[in-house]
Amino acid sequence: MKDILNKLFDHQTLTSREAAQVLTEIGEGKCNDTQIAAFVTVYLMRSIELEELVGFREALLNMAIKIDLSEFNPIDIVGTGGDGKNTFNISTCSCFVLAGAGYKVAKHGNYGATSICGASNVLEYYGAKFTIDENAVKQAIDEAGFAYLHARFAMRQ
Repeated sequence: MKDILNKLFDHQTLTSREAAQVLTEIGEGKCNDTQIAAFVTVYLMRSIELEELVGFREALLNMAIKIDLSEFNPIDIVGTGGDGKNTFNISTCSCFVLAGAGYKVAKHGNYGATSICGASNVLEYYGAKFTIDENAVKQAIDEAGFAYLHARFAMRQ
């Protein structure tokens, strides 16, 4: 991380490989909170380059836990993050409306980062237990028409 930070402090661009490496290390818990804060701060103080985004994308895809829900042909709903207006969690509410109407829904979400309350905050408050067990996720979408895919699980692997 030190080499990456020094490179960013010098306003240099990361290669896709470096971007993937740093995001993977963050995701695997190899960086402490101070290092992560320093990285995000200095990274956002300069122009973001396409090659860096390609590397971040690759890292995220490599860390993702894959669950095949194709047999249900679900609608995939994911929110955009906070709107800065403290509105209710629209994408989560939409999931319940669609599932209630008989559609199969897969919702991706996380705890609030850009707002006071993310989908995971809402669902956890009402007693939802998050899981990466594929059979449990399939059972939920089969029986209730709704499966929740908690983003943080990808970061724990």
